[in-house]
Amino acid sequence: MKRVGSGYAWRVVGFALGLATTAAWGPTAAHASRDVYGALGIEPSRVLRSSLLTSRVLPGEGRQVVAIVTFLTGQRDEARAVDVRFAVLQPRGEEHAVLYQRDLGEERGGYVAQGEVALFDLDADGVNEIVLSYDDLSDPLVRQRRAEVLLYEDGRGYRSVWSGLMLYDATRAARKVPPERRDHYAREVDFEATLRTRGKTLILRKTVWAVAGERLERPEVLTESVPLRR
Repeated sequence: MKRVGSGYAWRVVGFALGLATTAAWGPTAAHASRDVYGALGIEPSRVLRSSLLTSRVLPGEGRQVVAIVTFLTGQRDEARAVDVRFAVLQPRGEEHAVLYQRDLGEERGGYVAQGEVALFDLDADGVNEIVLSYDDLSDPLVRQRRAEVLLYEDGRGYRSVWSGLMLYDATRAARKVPPERRDHYAREVDFEATLRTRGKTLILRKTVWAVAGERLERPEVLTESVPLRR
């Protein structure tokens, strides 16, 4: 592993190790997690953090495994020393078939860590939608956590209905970030408001603490809406 500049690779590895795994696995769950890692081509010894949830995320009677794994790649490139892999798998006996997967580090050009996943039935159809998130560590002075909401459509597979920043804080990056982008805000999905739309609209609440480097006297809460169904 290459130590470059302030040592991004070492900082992200130390941070992820401090977080450890998201769940305390018992013997059966630990075996299942190893099966998932194997299906994704990830050595268990390289896993820094993982979240594996079993639920119905596809139409039908069965349940699937939704996994997001943060792991050491073994690459010397500091940007790609740590990666985050996301996947939906179908348990078949002792094995897991990969139905859908994403390499978030490859998509972002590296500098990703701390993947998490949450499941919510946003449109009350009995199938959970997927909210995945991860840290974007491309700039050490800017806190960025990216997220994506995935919805399954028959015959089309998974579709991203929203992607963007769930957390952004550039107030410390005065020398690198233009003044108009030195904001500090966070988003969250408003599940109750989304359900009230009967599955038509995704509602997000955005809390703003600073704009263009100026801290607001009181946080401003904004409502954002995105169509869920075409």
